[in-house]
Amino acid sequence: MGRSSALRLRSTAVALAASACLIGGVTAAQAAPAGAEAVPAGGLNQELVAPEVRTFTGSGSGTSPSQAVDGAVRMAHTFAQSAGWQANQCHVRATDVRSVGGGVYAAVASLFCQR
Repeated sequence: MGRSSALRLRSTAVALAASACLIGGVTAAQAAPAGAEAVPAGGLNQELVAPEVRTFTGSGSGTSPSQAVDGAVRMAHTFAQSAGWQANQCHVRATDVRSVGGGVYAAVASLFCQR
């Protein structure tokens, strides 16, 4: 075997090895790491769907700030459940409580829901 044949054989082997590395790298890039979302069945060009989000507001009153906030949160959850949301899809985003006088408190709660 001459020198040019050996160089040609070596360059072919290097090209094949490089191709195998590239194909292996692409395969590894498509595999989802643990805990990550997998590639959609339609491939990477498929449209991604944004999660549905909604905010519900409830109000309540009571003889203590915590009682007023609890009532407001319960009312917001009632509105969310009436609209078809489950309790585990919602969390309290914000509350506001104020004294309205005479030992009575009024509260507003904002509930953030996502599915």
